[in-house]
Amino acid sequence: MIKQLILLIQVLGLFFYQLMFTGDLTVTQKVPDSIIQGKEAVVEITINKGDISGFAKVQQIFPAGFTVEPIETKGATFSFKDNKLKFIWMALPVEEEFTISYKIIPNENTTGNFSLGGKFSFISESERKNVEITVANFNVSSEPLITEEIPEEPVVEEIAEIIEEPPVEEVIEEEPVVEENILKIASINCNRTIENIEGRKYKVTIEINKQGIEGFAKITEDIPEGFTASENDSKGGVFSFKENTAKILWMAIPSGDTYTIVYNLEANSTTENGDYNIKGDYSYLDNDITSKYTIDGSGFDLNVAELVVEEVVEEEPEEETIAVVEAVEEPVVEEVVEEPVVADNLNEVTSTPNPEHGVTYKVQVGAGHKTVPATYFNTKFNLKDNVSTMNHEGWIKYLVGSFNEYKSARDKRNKVRNNVKTAFVTAYNSGTRITVQEALMISNQKWYK
Repeated sequence: MIKQLILLIQVLGLFFYQLMFTGDLTVTQKVPDSIIQGKEAVVEITINKGDISGFAKVQQIFPAGFTVEPIETKGATFSFKDNKLKFIWMALPVEEEFTISYKIIPNENTTGNFSLGGKFSFISESERKNVEITVANFNVSSEPLITEEIPEEPVVEEIAEIIEEPPVEEVIEEEPVVEENILKIASINCNRTIENIEGRKYKVTIEINKQGIEGFAKITEDIPEGFTASENDSKGGVFSFKENTAKILWMAIPSGDTYTIVYNLEANSTTENGDYNIKGDYSYLDNDITSKYTIDGSGFDLNVAELVVEEVVEEEPEEETIAVVEAVEEPVVEEVVEEPVVADNLNEVTSTPNPEHGVTYKVQVGAGHKTVPATYFNTKFNLKDNVSTMNHEGWIKYLVGSFNEYKSARDKRNKVRNNVKTAFVTAYNSGTRITVQEALMISNQKWYK
């Protein structure tokens, strides 16, 4: 009673698995009941794929003593090696239902009863799923077996000969078993490197060295929180990134013993500087058993400079009178807005203006605690002007132009604001930062809005 209950649970489990993960997908095969020794017969496999698309594979394993040749592949890559038949699609046909076919040819010394099953593998939600192909039984016999034309006694002798043949057949079938044992010796080694391209962007490279491995494989990478992975070079695999996990999946891995995959990695704008680590694994089939190789963790650091762009409310004197100018308070209100900076190995903005005499006006486009690349303002704001720096109260100020008249600086500011919205005019007296109002008073110039 208990055994029957367990069997019932297993059957129900298989039913619900098929219902949940394969839906309307069905795979059926048509195999002749009897095949003449040395003659060819046609096997057909019909696949109703439903809404499945992308990578897929049909695989069947034959006993020794058969040759297989393709007839209709429906765009798949066909192979028959070590008694394994494979149809591999990079992308399944668009038809909801289609049929593939091939010729099966028993060798001259192959006779007996045989079984043929298989499986249809496909990708769903970045995972491999399988549908078993129902096993079909067939018989291989020799042509002389025609009882009507052969006397009873010779028939007995013929049957005796046939009965004596299976031991020979057994010897033949033992050969692929030896080959399979050799194929079980599989080895894999993976090495990951992480290279900082610029600022928050990285290139992750994984070199795979393998032997005795073919067919399905998958790389899984655990990406740190605050980073996003994207595809670069997957060597024909399917790349996906979801919930901090990057995956590259192959229905048929590259044939060479060594191949390299690359993916991009980028830190989000809110990710803080610090040390991070990536770990992962390489899964593959070893004689139809899933094996997993752990890829050693790789550490890397995020260290980007921060740049702030100041937005200053300029004091606007109403009249050009000394009294009004003197009445204006000297401090300038500054509102600082932080922005991330792209830090790379390019030349930094280190240009410092020559010593100046008298009052000069400049246009400030940003400020920060660290220098940024010389191309930063050109790349980020499309600002073509030369940018110089000036140290002031612990800040590195980024400046454009140098003008003796406020009106010229004002005109430059208006032009620069087409690129840097927060640009504003600053004033210096012999290289020392002063307020615009003080500079206007010293130089006896008029303020322009």
